Amino acid sequence: MLNENQYSSSKKYEARIYLNRKFKTNPVSKYEWIFERFPKKENLNVLELGCGTGLFWLANRNNMVKTWSVILSDYSEGMLETSRKNLSCLNFNFQYEIINAEDIQYPDNKFDIILANNMLYHVQNKDKTIKNISRILNDTGVFIASTMGKDNLLELNNCLYAFLESKKYNGVVRKPQFLNNSNFRFNEYSFSLNNGMEQLLRYFKNVVMEKYENKLIINEADAVINYYLSFNDMYSNFQVLPEEYIDEFKIYLENILKTDKTIITTKDEGIFICKK
Repeated sequence: MLNENQYSSSKKYEARIYLNRKFKTNPVSKYEWIFERFPKKENLNVLELGCGTGLFWLANRNNMVKTWSVILSDYSEGMLETSRKNLSCLNFNFQYEIINAEDIQYPDNKFDIILANNMLYHVQNKDKTIKNISRILNDTGVFIASTMGKDNLLELNNCLYAFLESKKYNGVVRKPQFLNNSNFRFNEYSFSLNNGMEQLLRYFKNVVMEKYENKLIINEADAVINYYLSFNDMYSNFQVLPEEYIDEFKIYLENILKTDKTIITTKDEGIFICKK
């Protein structure tokens, strides 16, 4: 189960956002790219599940439809509070609600647009969640779910893997299941670009996958370290980068950067666009 402290504040989330935003190569942000796929009709009811720190709406502040009714929701009160602060500068009447995506209480056919941006892999009962999302989406609405594929950050994760292998790291309880030569992002593979389609097709007749083209060119060791530290204790007794190895891992990364100047790593990201 996801440790509730993981998202009690936005600090760990922001470390992950920093790496992906600072070193991206696609000039169009993923948030803008997703928003381009939204219908732009007037007077739509919109729900975001797992809004994080509200950055999606900040990125699209100049393109928002003023007549939309937008509910931003998150399981974490701390994340919602950060969203309120980040979006307070916008002249838009957002509504904020704490929602457990596994237990959505809205009536049938309420929403025209539902967004779940990199959050379905955190949900334990995905089948129940997706069924409920389909239920509260109206018959002409669109549900957009973003996630990642198995090759996301492949080269960067292999740097971590090689370093931990050199330390003979066995984890606090067990060697983390993500530590292999092809992936790192553990729980994300419970709903990924590789298996999300089959889960969504149980409740949506029309599901299309689109890839967001991007890669990261990284030249900061600290950004990598903070990224991996942000996953520590996401689950009980779950350590990605043990704190006692931070200094050594920094030297390891700096030696790579001294030789290669940058670490270029794959971004395997995209969305599912779902209609009934």
